[in-house]
Amino acid sequence: MEEEPSDMTFFEHLEVFRWTLGRSCLAFFLGVAIVFFFMQDVAGFLQLPLAKAYGSVELMEKNLITYKPMGVISVFMQVAVLGGLSLAMPFILYFLGCFVAPGLEQKERRILGPSCFGAFLLFMFGCLFAFYIILPLTLGFSVRLNALLGFDLLWAASDYYNMVVWFCLATGAFFQFPLIILTLIYLNIVHIQVLRSARRYVFLGLMVFSALVSPGGDFISLPLTTGAMYLLYELAILIGGRMDARRQKQVIDEMDDL
Repeated sequence: MEEEPSDMTFFEHLEVFRWTLGRSCLAFFLGVAIVFFFMQDVAGFLQLPLAKAYGSVELMEKNLITYKPMGVISVFMQVAVLGGLSLAMPFILYFLGCFVAPGLEQKERRILGPSCFGAFLLFMFGCLFAFYIILPLTLGFSVRLNALLGFDLLWAASDYYNMVVWFCLATGAFFQFPLIILTLIYLNIVHIQVLRSARRYVFLGLMVFSALVSPGGDFISLPLTTGAMYLLYELAILIGGRMDARRQKQVIDEMDDL
């Protein structure tokens, strides 16, 4: 990453921040432009969970409607803005990393690059998990339940796209919490024993979060979302435990050398 001199004045730091903000905004607007240019393809792609729920594209198209004359505008805005933000995220993370790197210590700077890369990977993993696993199962359950009772389930396009985009982004964002835990362990801010003793509270918190962001709050999406995030928490504890053991071993080796 590009590093700035650490002895810059306040106004020089402000100028660097201005350029960082400008580059981030440029990346965002380019992402929005790309999504807007391919809007028809992106909108068709976002219909995949609903098509899987109905079992055919024909049934999905028949039941995906708009009942507001200007409802399509909100669809365009949501898909373009949030899709552009997703495309721009790797570049925004890089620009922010370049900005904060000069103010970090060597130990913190060493993990900045891997942390940004890991944050993006976890974000994408969370979005894909929500899009390809949770949403099709949840929507399919809703469709079949309504069909069992003899109801014809119609989806407002604005509500459907709002649900898909926000649920995927919320899941992707929250899937980064194991990386935050590992970073805190690496910097010796949080101890592994605290994380192990807080398991039940973390599980309860994850369940509450899943209930808030799950598209239907049903008994399919809730346990899937909660279970996936809790597995990530346990994985963070496992990796953090190995990191902590390696650090203690290094301390013991250094004391032996003395």
